[in-house]
Amino acid sequence: MRRTSLALLLAALLVVSACGSEEEEAGTTAAAPQTTAAPQTTAAPPATEAPADEATTTTAAPTTTTATTQAEEPMEPVTVTLYVGGVTSSAPQDYAAQAQGFFESENINIEVVALDGTSQAVLAVAADRGGFAYTQGSILDEMLIADNNPDAPPLIAISAGAMRNPVALMFLEGKGISTPADLLGKTIAVPQGSLSALYLDVFLDTQGISKDDVTIQNIGFGALNPALLAGQVDAIVAFARAIASLSIVAPEQGDTIGAFLFAEYGIAAPMTGVVIQKRLLDEHPDVARAIAEVTTRSLHFCAVNAEECVTDFITINDGRDFEQTLAEWKVALEAQYGIDPEEAAGMDPLALGWFEPDLIAETLPSLRQLFEIEMDFDPTTLYTNEFVSEP
Repeated sequence: MRRTSLALLLAALLVVSACGSEEEEAGTTAAAPQTTAAPQTTAAPPATEAPADEATTTTAAPTTTTATTQAEEPMEPVTVTLYVGGVTSSAPQDYAAQAQGFFESENINIEVVALDGTSQAVLAVAADRGGFAYTQGSILDEMLIADNNPDAPPLIAISAGAMRNPVALMFLEGKGISTPADLLGKTIAVPQGSLSALYLDVFLDTQGISKDDVTIQNIGFGALNPALLAGQVDAIVAFARAIASLSIVAPEQGDTIGAFLFAEYGIAAPMTGVVIQKRLLDEHPDVARAIAEVTTRSLHFCAVNAEECVTDFITINDGRDFEQTLAEWKVALEAQYGIDPEEAAGMDPLALGWFEPDLIAETLPSLRQLFEIEMDFDPTTLYTNEFVSEP
């Protein structure tokens, strides 16, 4: 069942990408309401014209390659669409990069399109006709898309992000939940089509809980916390950083927050990172390099300068609470990224974007099994270390 919803959404997005200009604009608004289209490249074929075997035969740059810091920046200004899976404090670095002028220094103009869930954002990158697009996605999403539709444009991760499983199931301890078995008969909220929803299925499976034994409600990320605190649902599933803000508010209601961190249950991480279409790397390596370096440097900036980073984030996303957002980001750094700010301060910023080849190779078999992925993958085709540095 978890593969079916992804396949349907991918098919819809790829149909949109193949339509004419007027139909494409209307269709894209329905699937991904962007304000400005990404630049169109005449040399590249539409998304649906990729060879059927391209996803499995195209290879990435060798994973041992280190960054070339003197590479030329794009010759001319270019607009790149950033698809975000919900405006989230798990990835404030994208907004800090804009506020700090990191993208501007590379002659890149960013147009942000907010969707509801990481997986939808990766699907949108795959369906983007121009190919000038990126998202904070995952290697798991790349595999799921290729497995569900071999005609989808090959994707590749160009900079690493959170290497730990970022998803958690959170609940009010007053609901009588202390072990996964206590979820029987409970109502769990999660945005359908998101990475969190996919991992909820896996978590329930590993705990021997049938989906028929719980009630799953489709609630957007922005409404998850209020729904839990108001008692509308018994538990929510989202990235672990939400524990921070919930822990601030719940005591005011006389309750405390409990959580099941999926990483602590041995569930393989999705291997998050900055994901683009492979043809952008092949045809415009200068743009791919700029995206990889900016996003990695901005991750380092946010790890070392958390308060300034969060200030940039809430300045662009008006209405966010500073203290809650800062607390969430600090939890995300530890629980999702595994980054120690003091250690990061003494590192080459580009080293934070390094994909550890052995870790990727060890994790892929587990992801294939957990998510019933039939296609076999050469791990080195799913990511590249070409633009980052080895720690």
